[in-house]
Amino acid sequence: MGDLPEGARGKLLAVALLFTVLAAAWLGLVVPLTDWYGERAETVERQTTLIRRMTQIAAGLPSLRAQAASTQAAAPVTVLDGTTDAVAGAALQQRLQQIASGLGATLTSTELLSGDPAGAYRRIGIRITVNSTWPVIVRLLEAIAGDTPRLLVNDLQIQAMRASLTDANPTLNVTLVVFGFRAGSVQPAAQP
Repeated sequence: MGDLPEGARGKLLAVALLFTVLAAAWLGLVVPLTDWYGERAETVERQTTLIRRMTQIAAGLPSLRAQAASTQAAAPVTVLDGTTDAVAGAALQQRLQQIASGLGATLTSTELLSGDPAGAYRRIGIRITVNSTWPVIVRLLEAIAGDTPRLLVNDLQIQAMRASLTDANPTLNVTLVVFGFRAGSVQPAAQP
C-alpha cells in the first residue's frame, strides 16, 4: 500500500476530501430531504385548503337544499299536454300556429317527428316551415323561446326566397325543428 501524502500536500488533500464528502452528503441527503419536505408542505397546504372549502360548501348545503325545494315548489315543471306523443304533438303544433298567426306569419308546412325518451319525459318535435320577413322571423323565435311550456329550437335553416336590391325586407323561407316535452317515459300501447 502506498504512503499517504504528508505535510501541506496531505492537509490540502484531506481538506479536499472533507469538502467532497460534505458536498456528496449535502447533495445526496439534505437536498432530497428538503425537496421532499417542501412537496409534503405543499400537499398539506392543498389538503387544508380543500378541507376548508369543502367545510364551507357543506355548511351551505342545507340552505341550498331549502332554496332548491322552494324553487321547485314555486315553479313546477311545465310540459306539453297529452297522454300520447301524437296528442302532445298536436298540442305543440296548435301552439306554434297560434304563435305564428299572432305575429302575422303563416306555417307553410308542419311535420311531426317521432317522440324520443328523455329521462322521465318524452321529447316531442315538430319541423315547421315559415315564409316571412326577417323581423317577423326574429319575433317568432323570441316568442318560441319565451313560451310556456318551455320550447327549444334546433336545426334552423334560413334561405332567401327572392333577392331584390330594392327590397329592404325580403321574404325568407325558414325551416326549424321545435321540441317540447311531455310527461311519461313509456309510450302507452295502442288500444284496439
